[in-house]
Amino acid sequence: MVARAYWLFAFLGIMTLASSFIWGFRYDAAASTDNYTFNLLLYLAWAAVHLVMTRPWFKKIVYSNEDGSVTDRRIYITITILSWLAVMYFHKAVPGPEYVLPEYVKFFGLCAMMLSVFGFFEGQTFATLGGFMGVPGYEMTHGHSDETPLMTEGSYAAVRHPMYRAAFFLGASSLIYHPNAGQLLWAVMIGLTFILFIPIEEKTLLKYRGEEYRAYMQRTPHKMFKGIW
Repeated sequence: MVARAYWLFAFLGIMTLASSFIWGFRYDAAASTDNYTFNLLLYLAWAAVHLVMTRPWFKKIVYSNEDGSVTDRRIYITITILSWLAVMYFHKAVPGPEYVLPEYVKFFGLCAMMLSVFGFFEGQTFATLGGFMGVPGYEMTHGHSDETPLMTEGSYAAVRHPMYRAAFFLGASSLIYHPNAGQLLWAVMIGLTFILFIPIEEKTLLKYRGEEYRAYMQRTPHKMFKGIW
């Protein structure tokens, strides 16, 4: 029963970030400008917890194993999902510009968002996502150490971080569906987080994968946008 409950929680929870862009972030032209600061601090608190829990030194202190474990992954996923739901509940509406776009343009934006979500989960299956989230009955995936295969095929043969690229396009296309300052704030904050996290993640991958990842970097020189960066 517990395993089934975690399965449902994890698979629904992994969709909360993408769904929040489709749902939309709070906007009110009459809101206080102080809400920008509140939302920034709220998001930074969420991002800081998320970042710290992925660091090897944190895992070594808390779990006595810097490579991580299934238990570590389940705790991480649970805290990430619950804290993001808290962010969605507590964040405040912000003022600023809002644009009225034709409905067919907004529909195009919705289609672009769905395409971005598809791109984010490209190549993933229930089995690989279940392994990523430590769902009982699934083999562990997406680790920094060599206990899991290094993903280098498909979109990963074009850029090293296609999931982050898809998240960037999700935020950008959501501005067509929700063309207001509130959506822009969160799209920028989340997009910058993915970009700034890349060197941290790659440093960890180089530590654990060594020459394997260094060779991959040489074969695939661009991080998110082929031919650009």
